Amino acid sequence: MVSGLLRRISAVLGAAAVGVAAAVVTAAGPAAADVTPAVTGYVWASNPSAASHTVPMWTSGGHTYYSYAKNPGGGAITVTRSGAGVYQVRFGGLGSLVTGGGGVVHAQAYGAAVRFCTVGSWYPSGVDLLVNVYCFGASGARQDAYFVANFVEASGSTLAADGVSYLWSNDPTSPMYTPNSWYRFDAGAGTPWVARDAPGSYAVKLPASAAQTQDTFYQITAYTSAAVKCKVVGYLADGIARVLCRKASGAFVDSRFTITWTIHNLLQQIAPTALATVDDTYPSGGPAPAITWTNGSSVSGDYAVTRTATGRYEMFFPQIIDYSGHAVAYALGYQDAHCHVQYWHPVGTTDMKVGVTCMNSAGSPVNTPFMVGFTW
Repeated sequence: MVSGLLRRISAVLGAAAVGVAAAVVTAAGPAAADVTPAVTGYVWASNPSAASHTVPMWTSGGHTYYSYAKNPGGGAITVTRSGAGVYQVRFGGLGSLVTGGGGVVHAQAYGAAVRFCTVGSWYPSGVDLLVNVYCFGASGARQDAYFVANFVEASGSTLAADGVSYLWSNDPTSPMYTPNSWYRFDAGAGTPWVARDAPGSYAVKLPASAAQTQDTFYQITAYTSAAVKCKVVGYLADGIARVLCRKASGAFVDSRFTITWTIHNLLQQIAPTALATVDDTYPSGGPAPAITWTNGSSVSGDYAVTRTATGRYEMFFPQIIDYSGHAVAYALGYQDAHCHVQYWHPVGTTDMKVGVTCMNSAGSPVNTPFMVGFTW
């Protein structure tokens, strides 16, 4: 599977050697953040069976606030259900702010239930931004689900130097191509590419992630109305991530997907962010999970992780409390496993805990490496 892909990558890289490694791609230390954030929006969809629900919002001190959501467009955030597991999120006014490119969207299930979600599409509608989300049970049948979703368009951000690269992989069967320019961004102004070497198996070049020295954070979401899960495995070469996509059954399948790499700030905004990579034994047992990297944004104190049961984790982020915010979690590695955020809540008056749940295609909990992040 790997050899043909490496030959194509070698042709692009010239004489540079290309190797296979099991570790996560690495990145350089974060630059100082500037004051211009990206255009971002996020939501926690908290009423999965309702035909429609609007995220609570209020105004204080001239600012508009949302419950577990963000929308710089200032309008209402409404989640509409059109069938089992089929949702549309409307960010009121956000579409009018998106002028530099199409941005990128990620979505994942939320909670303890065996669910996973995909992104079906996103696009401006008048002044609003619409995001379509599909959610599934372990069998691949559409099922109602709590979920979280986020949108980022970074082309106008002076936080870009902090390290970000994203793209929509829009041609799932092409041997090698450059993705749609409207739906990609790279802080290093490089040109990304995607190469396929087998069903569901891709190499993704994210130029800004090359020549780095510390672990970093990925978000990845299948872009389809079908029951597909995509994940970052590790890296093939400097700046080249390995991506695998599977059906609900675990069989590999070609798929479009969205992918975002970041060095420090989860959504390229001004608000503080806590990110961590956790290693754990697969499929079960073994020593306690170990934190292998954090973005170090905590004011003081140590990040900590606990495995509370097979495939269940609790991440402790010190000095980054918020009573709303946004959390995500993603599995790493070749194994048939995927993860999502189960909960997040404050601890005391300064700290935050984020729960993560991981499972295989059969819907059984499994221990696996993963990434987890929180911001507000």
